[in-house]
Amino acid sequence: MAAEDQIPRAQANPEKTKKRKKPKKDKWGQPIAAAADEPAVEQVQEQEAPEEPVAAAAAAAEGGEGAGSYERGKVVASGMPYTTTEEEIRELFDQFGPIRSLQLSRFPDSGNFRGLAFVTFESDEVAMKSLELDGSKIGNRFMRVERCRVTASSKRQKKTEFQSDPEKPDGCLSAYVGNLSWNITEKDLRDFFKSSRIASIRFAIDNRTGDSRGFCHVDFEDDESLEKAVGMNQSELRGRPVKIAYAIINRA
Repeated sequence: MAAEDQIPRAQANPEKTKKRKKPKKDKWGQPIAAAADEPAVEQVQEQEAPEEPVAAAAAAAEGGEGAGSYERGKVVASGMPYTTTEEEIRELFDQFGPIRSLQLSRFPDSGNFRGLAFVTFESDEVAMKSLELDGSKIGNRFMRVERCRVTASSKRQKKTEFQSDPEKPDGCLSAYVGNLSWNITEKDLRDFFKSSRIASIRFAIDNRTGDSRGFCHVDFEDDESLEKAVGMNQSELRGRPVKIAYAIINRA
């Protein structure tokens, strides 16, 4: 009897008791599904939910809200031969309507044309007509023409552009000259403003590359010379309409 008393017969193991726990049943005697099995249905529902936003985004890209993702009156032409000139591009697109500006993309090291150009027309309707050139063959290459999408940089540029020409500040004898060709020289500008008396020309230079940033400020010797220059706004210089306006004086 003493030996039998030393043998633990009825000691319960907590871990085994937990493992042997009977599954719960409903009032009809059917086992209730474990909670761990339920999220599987929820995951399927979560995967199906995004279909509506994706469809809405696709619809917006075709029209409606998607129309605001393109720059008004502007198209981008790519895939052109590197030997294509600015005059040839202008002649190609000018058949659809008046061109407001033409910007050629160039290699920063050599300044040579890289086969990409941005064409801005006076209206969005004319820009849409120019899409007929998509797929046209130029030389031994096929050109791609499509609407120009709005990017973060273009949004910043729009904010910096003049919403309207600035008024002439008191004592102003300087003019802002923009949309210049990348290789414009001081001699080109002096010949362009030959009817005005120029005191100095200050080009905006990229500190990193040393290249022109496409605009400058011209200081004139008298008010009459300044007025003549501003009156030449949108005149063409090297195939590009030049923006000319009174320079804004920053007063500290």
